[in-house]
Amino acid sequence: MKLFISYARVDKPYCIQIAEMLDIHSVWYDQRLYAGQNWWREILRRLDWCEGFIYLLSPDSVASQYCRDEYLIATRLNKIIFPVLIDANTRIPEPLRQLQYADLSSGLTVQATRQLLNAIYRMEKDSTRSGDQSISINKLGKEEIAPPTPEPSTIIGRAAEAMEQNKFDQAVFLLRQAKEKGFKSRYWNIDDLLAQAEDALTAQTRDKEVRLEYQTIKELITRKISRKTGCEALQSFLRDHPDYDPDHLGRLCSGDAPVTILRVVPDRLNSPRAQSGLTPGAPIDLPLLDWVTIPAGTTHDVAVDSFTIARYPVTNEQFQRFVDDPEGYKDARWWTFSPYAVEWHKRNLRPRPSRFKGDTLPRESVCWFEAMAFCQWLGAKMDCPVTLPTVAQWRRAASGDDNRIYPWGDTFDANKCNVRESRIRQTTSVIRYPDGASPFGVCDLSGNVWEWCLDSLPEEPDHSVALNLQRAVLGGAFLTASERARTTFNFHLDPEYYYGTIGFRVAMPA
Repeated sequence: MKLFISYARVDKPYCIQIAEMLDIHSVWYDQRLYAGQNWWREILRRLDWCEGFIYLLSPDSVASQYCRDEYLIATRLNKIIFPVLIDANTRIPEPLRQLQYADLSSGLTVQATRQLLNAIYRMEKDSTRSGDQSISINKLGKEEIAPPTPEPSTIIGRAAEAMEQNKFDQAVFLLRQAKEKGFKSRYWNIDDLLAQAEDALTAQTRDKEVRLEYQTIKELITRKISRKTGCEALQSFLRDHPDYDPDHLGRLCSGDAPVTILRVVPDRLNSPRAQSGLTPGAPIDLPLLDWVTIPAGTTHDVAVDSFTIARYPVTNEQFQRFVDDPEGYKDARWWTFSPYAVEWHKRNLRPRPSRFKGDTLPRESVCWFEAMAFCQWLGAKMDCPVTLPTVAQWRRAASGDDNRIYPWGDTFDANKCNVRESRIRQTTSVIRYPDGASPFGVCDLSGNVWEWCLDSLPEEPDHSVALNLQRAVLGGAFLTASERARTTFNFHLDPEYYYGTIGFRVAMPA
């Protein structure tokens, strides 16, 4: 059967795997080069050629103008439609809900693969019996097959909006359209913006590819019959991505019971859980919450006792658990560490949305009060003290024993962090830069987002959380120059301040 696969470019890893799986059929998918009229003519030719239309459903493809146009033309040509769900978070459009779809959102499992192959086989059999019902593309009106070409000024606005919403596939498509239509400005270069969008799209695609590979390995490991194969695959995977094991599959392979986070249960009545009056329940399970113990030592002439710090900044998904918990963000108990925090929370019963969307992106647009409230909530859930790191602790985790200028060494490297020189212009996944980790294996300490610390101004050292003092933010962000991402750079802000470049990570006693 001749098959056309429609997909968003960010989902290309899925597309390639599915195309390889369907090698017994004639499969075509375009390379998303967005080459203007010639590109669109090839799309139309292939839609006319195909017998079946496979629509890979994800939030990006459903929002994509060109995917929607391909789907509409395929339906007008009476092609057989095969919806394939590749992301469980997709809101499936109404017309497609009426069709039975193959669910590959958990990876290319044996069951899911069989479901898709059987659907294609049945449709191929039925179409052979009833005869080819498709019509020629020449019978469609010109307006039905016209390429999507809005005016350049409109394209630029839509592209900027797409970038702000983290839809880089759509942004690249629109900017390439504008460039082909001859858009130029005296004041800015469209190639620079296109390069930013393409870099971000490449990173987004790479992150999806990692998640897809991991999910497939998980399917193998969680079944006894295929666990040996899965564990061997995990070993190879972790050589390339040593810090990515959110479901702790390594512990399953080693024979240990899966443990999602460190849980300490103090044998005393005044534990954080008991003090808070938190409803008894199971320990909190936060993806990517991984702890690193930092040994006692001296960094930048400051002696620091041993402590434990999160390997990654707090992510969107982790913070959202705090927001969604009935005993979370809205609960007044977590704000009583400071009378100023109590008053601030009364005026702000809901958090501001993060500027950038994505589960593994660092949570930004949080003020110091919110970061501390998250710590109070998490500490009660874990039944052990959780707080923000002090400046000395943060620098110890970042600089190690040799007082490094950057976590990885003394020479700046744009490939090991997300700062202005990296030209990404937005936050990236906290697991993206394993090579930029500190000597202790703590990631994302330079760039991506500034991180709130516990301390006040250096000339007024005070760890008291009850006072309304400026607090340190360290590490730089995706918009800051590399000099500000050094481990020694000082920066302080009012505790109520928030922006799309400021986040935080958590710490606790060793």
